[in-house]
Amino acid sequence: MANNDNQAAQAFHEATKLSYINLLTKPPLYKSYPGLASVSLPEATSPGMPTLDAVSGSRANGAGEPLDLATVAQLLHYSAGLIRKSISASAGEVHYRAAASAGALYPIELYLVCGDLPGLAAGVYHYAPAENSLTQLRAGDYRGNLAAAAADDSLASTPATIISTAVFWRSAWKYRTRGYRYCFWDNGTVLANLLATANALGQPARVLAGFIDQDVDLLLGIDSEQEASTSLVPLGVAESSAPAAMQELPAVSSGDLGFSEPIPYLPSDLLHAEAALTSPQDVSGWRIAGHLSNTTLADSISSAPLGEAILHRGSTRRFARDPISLEQLSALLAASSAAIPADFGGQLTEPYLIVNAVAGLASGAYHYSRSSGELELLQGGELRDEAGHLCFEQALGADASAVVFFLADLESALNKLGNRGYRVAQLEAGIMGGNIYLGSHSLGLGTTGMTFFDDAVTAFFSPHAAGKSLMFLVGLGRTGTPNRVRPFRSKYGVLKDSLARGATGERRPVPDWLYSN
Repeated sequence: MANNDNQAAQAFHEATKLSYINLLTKPPLYKSYPGLASVSLPEATSPGMPTLDAVSGSRANGAGEPLDLATVAQLLHYSAGLIRKSISASAGEVHYRAAASAGALYPIELYLVCGDLPGLAAGVYHYAPAENSLTQLRAGDYRGNLAAAAADDSLASTPATIISTAVFWRSAWKYRTRGYRYCFWDNGTVLANLLATANALGQPARVLAGFIDQDVDLLLGIDSEQEASTSLVPLGVAESSAPAAMQELPAVSSGDLGFSEPIPYLPSDLLHAEAALTSPQDVSGWRIAGHLSNTTLADSISSAPLGEAILHRGSTRRFARDPISLEQLSALLAASSAAIPADFGGQLTEPYLIVNAVAGLASGAYHYSRSSGELELLQGGELRDEAGHLCFEQALGADASAVVFFLADLESALNKLGNRGYRVAQLEAGIMGGNIYLGSHSLGLGTTGMTFFDDAVTAFFSPHAAGKSLMFLVGLGRTGTPNRVRPFRSKYGVLKDSLARGATGERRPVPDWLYSN
């Protein structure tokens, strides 16, 4: 009898329990390769180029020194390195990395594929941030294999390529299916640091998001499910010698991620599988020919050196309501919106803003044109409550001098680039947000990324933003004291709670966009 089978009741009860995140299943922050040889990296010297110039100045044209081990150390450390530690009285040692990460979960790993470099033999390496070292996975020159996987012959003679991968469970452990988005935000902030550092060192760099996924994963020895390749960044000037040939790929260690049974989230697993490219023809057909030139920031204001900005970077937990200057905001928008040297074109995302406290600029909602550099007022007036509500009911949004929302025409991106267009739209927004992180800290300001009510943001900025989807957002301003999260409840949060409990809403008009969350 069905009523005597108690499995339905037990299953329902388990599925509807409320609990905190299971701390026992939290994955480690670092991947390890026990037993494999490693190469210690020299201490990275700090890039001295002003941050805004490094982020938005003309890209390097090969005038820098030849790529060597010391330069590799700088590029890796200032992209994803361990920059400092602190001790929490309640939780123990806390690690801070060079680039911002959603929830400080750091799902991005970096690998290096190179020919013979001064101080480093040709091979395939994994970067270990905590040890500041490279673990050798393959000995020999495998640039030809990478060139074939990327359908880009130039990679066979380019000195080195840094490959990003995502360890999906590190993000999904906390954020579940939505964690797939955060992996590409995090990849974007790492790439923002990497591109700026390469520019500061005079090393040409570009982003390749199109490649044969399985072939790159095979080269690295990763499983494509728990960890998968997400982007390639070729570095340096192509050599004049004969390009590297393809080599056989014997099995190598896949390393230890520190977990064995992650919870599967089928929508993100399916999206990743459906976004795969499987042949050189797929890659060539997907890739947009040519790279956009980078916009130069004219009349840049003074900013701290790039290395200093990265080493002192940290997400703000409370903003003071003091204003920043229009000059600072303009510089940050120009820096964040500079064209990205990428095979997907790098122009999928547009900034929208809520301005709360910028001296010389009226409070309100704006759209920023990446082509003209002009701000268009969409709605004037005090919008702190709106900003706090849209930023998932957080005081950070209400207190920030400005909140920058990166929206993309997702339908257009998907029509042009297929399912992989979703990855690169998130990636581009992450790079732009990462640029604001770097620029803000170089100007003595604070910044932080936040989550959000997706459809409400689109509705709020409509009709201008109709049909667009929010990819990422950052708030910026002056860091408050103490730098700790403060309790917050917007008038819109209170109103929605009342309506959910049965209030009619007759005494206060309810804006249409509020019904979109």
